[in-house]
Amino acid sequence: MESCSDDDIENDLEDLYGVRDGTLFVIDATLSMFKNDPDNPYFLQCIKQYKEILKQKLVWDRQDWIGLVLFGTEIWDKDPETKHILTLQKLGLPSIESMKEVMKIDEGNKWKYYRDIASSTAYPLYDVLWHAAQAFSAIRVTMPMRRVIIFTSCDNPPCDDNEKHRIRVQATSYSDIDLQLLVVGLGENWNHDLFYKDLEMQFGKIDADDYNRISLKDIVEQVKLPSRNMAKLPLRLGENVVIDVSLRSLSVKTSYLKEENISKESNIPLSSHTYHIVDENDDIEEVENEESQQASLPILDIDIQKYQTFGDERINFTPEEVRCLCTTREIGIDIIYIKHISYHPLYHVETPYFVIPGKSYRKDNKLLFGALLNKCEAKNLMIICAVTIRRNFGTSLYTMIPNVKSGGFYLYKIPFKENVQNISEYFPEYIFDDNENKPPIVPNGVELLEQIIKKLSIEYNPKLFSNPEVQDQHQIIEALALDLEKPEPLPDDTLPNTDKMYKLVNDLLDEYDKVFMKKTDDISDDPPETKHKKSSKVTKPSDFSENKIQEYLRTGQIATFTVPQLKHMLETLGLKLSGKKDELINRIEKHFE
Repeated sequence: MESCSDDDIENDLEDLYGVRDGTLFVIDATLSMFKNDPDNPYFLQCIKQYKEILKQKLVWDRQDWIGLVLFGTEIWDKDPETKHILTLQKLGLPSIESMKEVMKIDEGNKWKYYRDIASSTAYPLYDVLWHAAQAFSAIRVTMPMRRVIIFTSCDNPPCDDNEKHRIRVQATSYSDIDLQLLVVGLGENWNHDLFYKDLEMQFGKIDADDYNRISLKDIVEQVKLPSRNMAKLPLRLGENVVIDVSLRSLSVKTSYLKEENISKESNIPLSSHTYHIVDENDDIEEVENEESQQASLPILDIDIQKYQTFGDERINFTPEEVRCLCTTREIGIDIIYIKHISYHPLYHVETPYFVIPGKSYRKDNKLLFGALLNKCEAKNLMIICAVTIRRNFGTSLYTMIPNVKSGGFYLYKIPFKENVQNISEYFPEYIFDDNENKPPIVPNGVELLEQIIKKLSIEYNPKLFSNPEVQDQHQIIEALALDLEKPEPLPDDTLPNTDKMYKLVNDLLDEYDKVFMKKTDDISDDPPETKHKKSSKVTKPSDFSENKIQEYLRTGQIATFTVPQLKHMLETLGLKLSGKKDELINRIEKHFE
């Protein structure tokens, strides 16, 4: 029998909702991709980004599929033969061999070979779209996200109107096979309005107001990072009014590389399996030998009961009963009532979510969501709702706070009374207000600190601060996998740059000392004296003669001695010194038996 914990639920969800993505990179290999910079052309920039993504997939051991295709080359695939299309890496799981091949193109200057075979006339965009669709159709693996990303510097394909119509029809068919098409335009003068904007809008059925051009860095971050969409839920305003929304997480828990069990003899990774057996020390009734042997056998999951403790009593539940207890509402967001925004900013139970309109083909879906968002923002209202994210997951109360600038609602979990602790009873001297207990404000100190904070403030971006422990793990795995030398440790971005900070506020430090150092004049700059813990005197070994030890044992005083004193006695008797206090005393007693 086992207890139901949050860790068990989290592990079950991770196994149940694990996903794998499929991404096919299609890079334009015509001459225009090599003319912008002889040392770092657009083609090489795309290869570098592909290498970075491939490295991340390998380090994290993700089961995502990835592939690389060039179009506009004078050399092409022969089986099957598709002119001016060259497959460098077939769509499949990343491997070390594929990483080494890409490194040869980037670091080994093999990209110059593809510059020499670049075509100046061919631009088979329709053929490469068909080729990419066939590559995904040949895979029998379930992929929630399947992408085809085209990198090109040609904003207007050099072909006639009939060919452009064929390209649009082929792009439109991508939505029928659940295939996402993204176009990354390279170059400052790249005009997406000429052709590719309509192409992406026809594929995704996107309105003109919602279209955003994707840059090279943005697409790399989308592929490297997993999707932040938690769930697609119905937002129920009433009995027959439903809005399709998506629930998105605002933060991701830092994950480190998983430890793998390997064989000491052959270094081959081992697979681990777990099963349940009855604990021999558990509070169970005594049974006969045959029944006890059956109890030591593995137990099926359906036979395991979970329990919760209520009033010092264990209430047991079968798996079916647990599922019935969790299923109280249908999946979705049910609005309870709407009220004026009033919440305590310090009440933080868990990381909030963000609610955005879902990608629904109904035109009124986003229109109704936008009307609800704008009305709540204009009238300063928030929504109290009951949220059920997944089946058998339970229902919780949340507040939906509007944010028109971000285009959605912040979803905060409402704390229960037990989750809120009132510390004013324990630390009343540190609870300040504007009436009775005003905070001790130093004159001119607030304005001075505001100036310092303003000069030291930066626009927060998580990309600026990398986890040093994760980066070290990545470097070690990369060096071992590619047989490279151990690299130098990367600088820790999480540590403050004190030299730069002093330069920014150097003109305010003198004033800071005048305002805030008056109270510390009486405090000595010398470090405080270290207080040494008084150690109890240990009787010298000469005081522990064999007769004295026997007398201590007879009168019962042996239990009052410390472990070091007992070891001195054992040393006098020539006995073993290791062990706990009870073992030492038992060893002395056995010596005098």
